[in-house]
Amino acid sequence: MSDVIAGLRRDLEQRLNDIERQLAEHEPLLREREQIQAALEQPPFASSPRPVAAKRAPARKAAAKRAPRGANREAILKAVDERPGASATEIADVTNISRAVTYNTLAKLVEQGRLEKAELPGGQTGYKPATPAEPQPGL
Repeated sequence: MSDVIAGLRRDLEQRLNDIERQLAEHEPLLREREQIQAALEQPPFASSPRPVAAKRAPARKAAAKRAPRGANREAILKAVDERPGASATEIADVTNISRAVTYNTLAKLVEQGRLEKAELPGGQTGYKPATPAEPQPGL
């Protein structure tokens, strides 16, 4: 029986190594995307001059401890409540959550009707708390 468990453990460890290797392949793309986004926020590309945001710390490694379930969602909702109209980048900076996770979580919250997108000057998208739906008469 212990041979079966040892075999399963080896298989799981191998799969974990495969996943970590695949995640590492995406880090250069994420860094490049952040560099391009930062360049687009600078003159001559920026629609309006904005102060340069402080450089973020490098993305956490896959082995880093994960946030408890729902913690990122709650942090993002709190940030939007405190800063209605904030962009995804601003929310990521304030919450210290990776941009990729922030973008994905924002999309889910908009889909669930908890947040709404707001058009910002310069063509950017901001986020604000969703306005509650008015009750339907006769229901």
